Amino acid sequence: MSVQNTTEILTELLNRLSRSWLQYIGEAWPWASSESEDRLETFRGLVRRQQFSAERVASLLSDRDAVISVQSYLFDGTTLNYVTLDYVKPRLVADEKEVIAELKSAVVSLKDDAEALRLVEQITTDAEQLLSELTDL
Repeated sequence: MSVQNTTEILTELLNRLSRSWLQYIGEAWPWASSESEDRLETFRGLVRRQQFSAERVASLLSDRDAVISVQSYLFDGTTLNYVTLDYVKPRLVADEKEVIAELKSAVVSLKDDAEALRLVEQITTDAEQLLSELTDL
């Protein structure tokens, strides 16, 4: 695989991770009752974990002197601002499953780039754990 193809795959993953529904809802101030404050903190932790994954991809791209182009959100989530976690949870779970599918697809495509492959495999494992915790939220 060419360096350009690897860069394109990593850039797509960066955009997917940094512009997911989890990231959007994290910025949209989800609501939980005072009795559910611990759930909200757990949710914020999941948002931060996914942000860290995106930062790791961006760091690899930066180390390779790639031009990093982060897109805006590819969906209009304005109707989901200030919603409860329970209301938005099914959408978050479905989207995280899509993120994982895209990560697994990238793993196959990155087989000739050991460094990128190792990173995406680690991020995939973390995303699967994140999905489990999000499902249990």
